[in-house]
Amino acid sequence: MKKLLFLIPVLLLLTITFITAFALAVKDPIVIEVTTKHTSVEDALQAVKTALLKQKFIAANGEQKTGFTATRTTGAKADYYVADVTAKSENGKIKIIISFVKVGTGMLKLQKVADAVKEDMEK
Repeated sequence: MKKLLFLIPVLLLLTITFITAFALAVKDPIVIEVTTKHTSVEDALQAVKTALLKQKFIAANGEQKTGFTATRTTGAKADYYVADVTAKSENGKIKIIISFVKVGTGMLKLQKVADAVKEDMEK
């Protein structure tokens, strides 16, 4: 009986720890919008691809007409980062929308990555 009374708080503590770790792992996406000086969607997407490559994101599933998805891994299968890129033409300028999402408990600061990509795109 004493062992059971000891195990209940330990089990409760472990459960709370796992729930807290899972809650910290789920984050809201970071979305940035950039209006580029490129004249075509293809050129703008290529520029975004280059900017993401500088941040170690690799395009997955090829480049579509108006967007693509890029991923960055940490070496662990459970931790990775996704950048979803879409482009559209408005009033002769190309508008790029990039959504960054963290999956897992990785230590990468996505806001810093998003700021670096945005700065690179605004050049």
